[in-house]
Amino acid sequence: MNLNSVQLNKQKKILIVIFFVLIVYVDNSFILKSQRAGLNSLGPKIARLNKDLTNLNQGLENMHSSKSKPGLLTQKRVIRSSKILREGQISELLQEISVAANKFDVKISQIRPSRETVNAKNVISGDKFTSILINLDLTCDYHNLGKFINTLESSLVFLGVQELVISAQPSDYMNQKVKLVLKTYVTK
Repeated sequence: MNLNSVQLNKQKKILIVIFFVLIVYVDNSFILKSQRAGLNSLGPKIARLNKDLTNLNQGLENMHSSKSKPGLLTQKRVIRSSKILREGQISELLQEISVAANKFDVKISQIRPSRETVNAKNVISGDKFTSILINLDLTCDYHNLGKFINTLESSLVFLGVQELVISAQPSDYMNQKVKLVLKTYVTK
């Protein structure tokens, strides 16, 4: 054997070792790194799915228990009746609406109560009740509007949303202009 061929073999061996080290480096820094990141992102997803499965199983158990014991469900439900106001109490209702609006930072620019036009379909038990529409022009954001409407509909006085129109304000993108029509009934 020649000294040149031995030296050439050493150079080939060094080159092969460098090539394998380079492959291991590229594999660790690019391929395995992205695979590890993918596996790490699965942890929160698995935890969320386990929580959802636990909630689903609990809901199914509650459903099965309520089917087997139908009296249990009716005991938990609280039925609350809404009261119907007299015609003279409309101003008090408007004051309650104003207080609820102030509580949720809903600005009322105009509030107008009016009688609803009577259709033959809308006659309720021989005209003992008269339907009143309360037109509100509001300025507020979505979250406060939802809280405001929820408070009105869950109040002791019977109120329902008849119409709701939301339009954007170019000058203030966080608040919207809202036209809200509430419907209630009053006794004569």
